[in-house]
Amino acid sequence: MKPEKYHFDVVVIGAGIIGIAVSLAHAKKGLQVLLVEKNPTFGQGISSRNSEVIHAGIYYPPNSLKAKFCRRGMVLLYDYCRDKMIPHKRIGKLIVQTDNHQKDDLQKIYANGLFNGCTELRLIDEKELKKLEPEVKGINAIWSPNTGIVDSHAFMNAMLIDLQKEGGTIVFNHQFEKFFPTDKGIECLVNSSVIITAKKLINSAGLDSVSLTKSIIGFPETYQGNIIFCKGTYFGYKNRLPFSHLIYPLPNNEGLGIHFTLDMNLDGKFGPDTEWVEQEDYKLDETRTNHTFKEIKKFWPKCDCHYLRPIYAGIRPKLGTKKHFNKDFVIQTTEVHNIPGLINLFGIESPGLTSALSIAEYIANE
Repeated sequence: MKPEKYHFDVVVIGAGIIGIAVSLAHAKKGLQVLLVEKNPTFGQGISSRNSEVIHAGIYYPPNSLKAKFCRRGMVLLYDYCRDKMIPHKRIGKLIVQTDNHQKDDLQKIYANGLFNGCTELRLIDEKELKKLEPEVKGINAIWSPNTGIVDSHAFMNAMLIDLQKEGGTIVFNHQFEKFFPTDKGIECLVNSSVIITAKKLINSAGLDSVSLTKSIIGFPETYQGNIIFCKGTYFGYKNRLPFSHLIYPLPNNEGLGIHFTLDMNLDGKFGPDTEWVEQEDYKLDETRTNHTFKEIKKFWPKCDCHYLRPIYAGIRPKLGTKKHFNKDFVIQTTEVHNIPGLINLFGIESPGLTSALSIAEYIANE
């Protein structure tokens, strides 16, 4: 019995924020798009386990993909949220200097932000900081008025509705066994009875993106890369929180440090911390609370450890090793691996949510 064959212009693997945005961008061009997700619904991985922050593009290395896509993505995301009435708020963020020896580091972040086009940033002193957040301890701070928060689930849902309106097809509870590059496109084997061919295959599988390349026949091992999992736990606070803005310490090597964010219900949380893990694991560990408490105390002296408790965890995919990992997005095209029509998206972590629409725009236009 011959297998059933179906053809699409574009097949996208992974219905997280990036995969949905990329699918929608191609469907808007009139292409036949298939979005495939292994889970029963969308956004079950990285996309539902983050801070839900709309970033302004301050920290990222000049001319990096993160800097480019974050700044453009912020504008596109605010416009999309406004047009689709997605819950969001331009709430503002403070990056706080808590020690005298951090002065040069704060100045470098400020200068970097200006270079990246964040001309709205302001340096503020302790007096102005106290006006904005009376309980925050800090010597100086960077004020970022464009930083915001968004309901990421509502954002993904709105894009999926738009994708269906544009004629896109979404399939859950499915994953491909093998991929066979051919002269006419890439054959995607679901099982022995179903084969889907695509002119363009976009690997947006998040934590599984690197391992998926092992299923692509002829994909060079040299370009598979090494993925490591950086787990981050978020902590709730069982008492009133006095903050009305997002509050960040100065960033560390692994990320942006343990910060304070609000969600659309104005419930606050702290995190994420940093824990290297061997596999996808979202179990919560109470013993991590004490380290988080010590970090929070640096900018909020009134924090009481007894009120802190872990509430959820997420994982950031990083390429490389624990000491030396790639700090930028990786968009791997035919020019790199020589497989026509294949695009791999590796290491898409923060600011992936903010950058989603601009990454999608770029990939669809290319």
